Amino acid sequence: EKAVNLKKDLAEMQEWMTQAEEEYLEKDFEYKSPEELENAVEEMKRAKEDVLQKEVRVKILKDNIKMLAAKVPSSGQDLATELNVVLENYQLLCVFFYLEHAEVWSCWIELLQYLDLETAWLNNLEERVQMTGNLPDKLDAVNDALESLESVLRHPADNRTQIRELGQTLIDGGILDDIISEKLEAFNARYEELSHL
Repeated sequence: EKAVNLKKDLAEMQEWMTQAEEEYLEKDFEYKSPEELENAVEEMKRAKEDVLQKEVRVKILKDNIKMLAAKVPSSGQDLATELNVVLENYQLLCVFFYLEHAEVWSCWIELLQYLDLETAWLNNLEERVQMTGNLPDKLDAVNDALESLESVLRHPADNRTQIRELGQTLIDGGILDDIISEKLEAFNARYEELSHL
């Protein structure tokens, strides 16, 4: 019953976000008079408040689904997949309404691109590390594996620096502090774990 109710809540939240996206994200913002612009600004303020008020509901949904997944993995897994879609769409709406300058949007997109790039590198590194655990007892095989691993480890640190700086810029500006911190913590924790291995 709890899973059914959570599924219903997720569907309602997604429906609300779809309407908000159609109304604001896909809207052609052209104003022909100062009055139109003033009215649009007021409308956007109200919409932003509405979006931010939903944050509590999103967090409650997230916590409830995590608890259900821990108790009943089969039900929780499906809901977790749906939750990820809702979270991504909600993040998009939050970023849109937080925008006071176009730089914020480009900063957010750039951060996600760097995270994708570095996550792919970490996946490659993890694969190479795992391969070294099953080596035959031959010097040539060990040398080949070490060279392969070293070539991956020569990956420049610039991207990680960019991730840190972009994330800090957004956090300092009060943009999606929790979400960005969570992404950065997960990335850094995995980076440190693989570096240690």
